[in-house]
Amino acid sequence: MPTSEFLKVASYANAADADHLKAVLQDHGIRAFVDGGDLQTSLSYIGSALGGVHVMVRSVDAEKALEIKEELSHESHEQTGDPWFCGACQEVVDAGFQVCWSCGGDRSDVEATMPEAAELNDEEEEEPLPDESDQPLPDTAYFDESNPYASPQAKVAGAEQPAKPSEISEEAEAMLVRAWRAAIIGLTFMPILANIYSMYMLFAALKESSQFTSEGNWRFNGAFVLNMLSGIAWGSLFYFMYRPVVV
Repeated sequence: MPTSEFLKVASYANAADADHLKAVLQDHGIRAFVDGGDLQTSLSYIGSALGGVHVMVRSVDAEKALEIKEELSHESHEQTGDPWFCGACQEVVDAGFQVCWSCGGDRSDVEATMPEAAELNDEEEEEPLPDESDQPLPDTAYFDESNPYASPQAKVAGAEQPAKPSEISEEAEAMLVRAWRAAIIGLTFMPILANIYSMYMLFAALKESSQFTSEGNWRFNGAFVLNMLSGIAWGSLFYFMYRPVVV
């Protein structure tokens, strides 16, 4: 049959839509075929460069085929209506389904009156979500440099990292023990030198931690008092021993 007796009645971007129209036309007794469907499917990544997929019919059936195509297009744009209620499984089913998606019952057999609790209020306006983008940054924001996995945080000008609460340090307690022993030695065997070492240990313990145990506080105060007494006693002794004698 010459090609001139066939006319193009529709063009689509994919073969699926063209095959659908072909099946509808054949149901109405119109012989049709799809031109370019296989090529468009195999080279779909090219897009519309191939010209699309065409539905061809005989020229004598072209007018009727166009009418069927228009009716099909009109039906596809019609509103499907409101959702319906399945009385068998108590589910609300979208209007585009004629079979309940929960129990599989046919709409004509299981459709029931929509209860008030299941009615959908299309006119109800949703409350807008709060916009958190306008929230001010906290004044205490800082970068946690000690954590390499911490997410970036906005650094506020002038903001400082909050000081961590002081904890009792074992190293500081050990320094207080050495300071206490050095203060005792400074009273007898090694005056001045042992007292200087004891005072150094006291200040090092304060730098390590500002909180001590009850025994640590006792050693701190005791060593400080012994160092003061030792300094006064040995200083007075050296003064009277080595002071210049006035003749």
